[in-house]
Order: sequence, then structure tokens, then C-alpha cells
Amino acid sequence: MNNGVYLIDKKKFITSSKTLAIFKNKTEIKKAGIFGILDPLATGILPIVVGEATKFINYIPNNNKTYEVKCKLGVFSQCGDYETEPVTFENETEIINNLSVEVVENTFKKFLGKYPQMPPMYSASKHKGKPLYTYARKNITVKRELKERYIYDLKFISLERDVLTFKVTCSPGTYIRTLIQDISRLWNLHSCLFELNRCEVEPFEKYSPIDLNDINKDNLGKYNISISDMLKNIPCINCNSREIDKLYNGLGIERQNLANMSIYRLMDDENIFHGIGYFKENVLYPKRLMKK
Repeated sequence: MNNGVYLIDKKKFITSSKTLAIFKNKTEIKKAGIFGILDPLATGILPIVVGEATKFINYIPNNNKTYEVKCKLGVFSQCGDYETEPVTFENETEIINNLSVEVVENTFKKFLGKYPQMPPMYSASKHKGKPLYTYARKNITVKRELKERYIYDLKFISLERDVLTFKVTCSPGTYIRTLIQDISRLWNLHSCLFELNRCEVEPFEKYSPIDLNDINKDNLGKYNISISDMLKNIPCINCNSREIDKLYNGLGIERQNLANMSIYRLMDDENIFHGIGYFKENVLYPKRLMKK
């Protein structure tokens, strides 16, 4: 059975769930899920977790992501991208024509570090248990609270007429559509997301995404990322075969000098992953184990 992660290169106009369905059909894998959904208009890395790895999806660190962004200046849409009909503001043309690379880069510097962001109405953020977009589609605006995000890097790529291209590395939960609007607001401009490509996802930085056309049930091993690599940010503990047997029987094993209540990857002498354990009062207990 295949266990692990596959980084799929999601195409534009295809939903994440549709991409998952195509992947399952091509590979004949029945048990699979998505880590980090992309909007239909977005492209790039979509991690698909399969087999026993789905047991550990909640332990994957929700780390930083890097996007290449194209936005249209002098344009506005209700949802912040081209999924709804955009409106062009002709009176902003002069501001756009006078916008320089220096001004853009200096503005970017203002957004580095802590960044309080208001979730957009067209988003999956919840209000009273419902996604905000369910209210937005009924033209209802609800009160939202600022969320603290973090911008690690903003790199200017190009400014061609009214299209600004840049790369951003940000914390989980950052809405790029809102970031674009917050930036352009300082130039007295409207803006709209034009293209969004997720080009890097921690902890999978060293891996390249796979085209769905290139993968099938016979070459899965070529692209597989192991569960242990998927959880590499979690510290590991090596156990001998007797200790592994005890853990599978629900028993704890004695260990010294480990952080209380912290979780660990459980590896055997052959460096095979067996699950997640937690430490309490000098004893390591099983928390979530692979099927033996």
C-alpha cells in the first residue's frame, strides 16, 4: 500500500477536490486527502496525503508558504479576484503610469514582519459556524476581527503597465487577495488578483510538484514523499524492536530527559517510521501508530 505525500501541480480553473478525484482515479488509490486547499483560480503545489499518512495529517506543521502573484492595478472585484466581474477605474490610470519600482519596493518593506489582516468576506473563514462566503453571496457583511499574520519576504519581480508581479513568503492563513488590496491602498489604487501560483510549501521545500499527466499507478514510488519526511519537523526517537512491540501493545517505555507532553516520531533501528508518541513523567506512550 502507498503511504506518504504527493505534491501535485494543480492547474487553473480546476478545484482542489477535482484534482484529488483525478489523482485517485489515475493511481487507483482509495484513501487520500488534501493538505492546504487552493482556490480554483490558483495554481501550484497541492499536497495530497495518501494511505496510512492520512492518520497523521493533523500533525503536519501548518508552516509558511511562498506564492508568485500577479495582480491587476486600477481594477476591483467583490471577491478580490477574477471569479466575479471586475470593474476598471479609468481615473486611476495616471497613478499607475507614475508608479515606480522604487515606490513599490519601499511599500513592500512596510509589510514585512507582523501584519494584521482582516479576513475577506469571500473566504472560508467562519462566522457562527458558517464560511464567510455564504454571507457574501447573499450581500451580507458581518463583523470580523483582525488576524495577526506574518510576511517573511516580499520580492518585486516586474511592473508591466497595470500588472504587478511579485513573490511573497507568508505565514499560514494569509489571504493574498487582501494583501494586494492593502498594498495598493497606500498608492490610492484599487487592485485585483490576476494569477496566483503556490511555488513552495514547508516542509516540502526540496521537492518539485508533479504534473497529473505524468503520474499513474505504476510510477507512484518515483514521486512518493515518506511519512517520516512529511513529519520531519517533529523530533524523532529511535526504539528497538522490543520497545516497538510494547508501544503497539499500548504500553509505555521509559525514557529520560524528554520534554513533558511533547510529541515525537517513533522510528525503529532500521529507520522505519511507526507513528507518533508523547512523553509524560519519564515514560514514552503511543499516541498514533501505523497499521502493523
